[in-house]
Amino acid sequence: MTRDLRLDFNNQASAAPLAGSQKLRRLERLLCSSNFKKVLRSGKCFRSPALRIHYLENGQGFSRLGLVVSRKVGHAPRRNRVKRQLREVFRKAKRQIPRSLDLVIIPEPSGPPRSSQDYAHAFQQFLSHCRAVLARASGASRP
Repeated sequence: MTRDLRLDFNNQASAAPLAGSQKLRRLERLLCSSNFKKVLRSGKCFRSPALRIHYLENGQGFSRLGLVVSRKVGHAPRRNRVKRQLREVFRKAKRQIPRSLDLVIIPEPSGPPRSSQDYAHAFQQFLSHCRAVLARASGASRP
């Protein structure tokens, strides 16, 4: 019974408490494989040398993050470090995301190990891309 109450509470959570928060809350993470599949199949993709970011509007009022880090990136400690770095990049930049999006971030395994700055730079490029796409869309809808 308490489990159902928790689920109802999480599903009814508003975006207002998340707006000023710097924490990465459970609500802001993609956890179900169906959510990952939906973004990967129906969403758009942005590529940089460091990251591949699949994204899809979610209409929930806040963005959510999903990570896919393959074994090609390295052994478990390396993969865990990459996931921590990517969560931190998202946490710091989540207020700059122009719309509420579901993001699936896949680090590129090729090349040398990347730093947090490399991932942050790639994410900033993604944000610039999103703003440009939104500007084009709003400009095209005007008479």
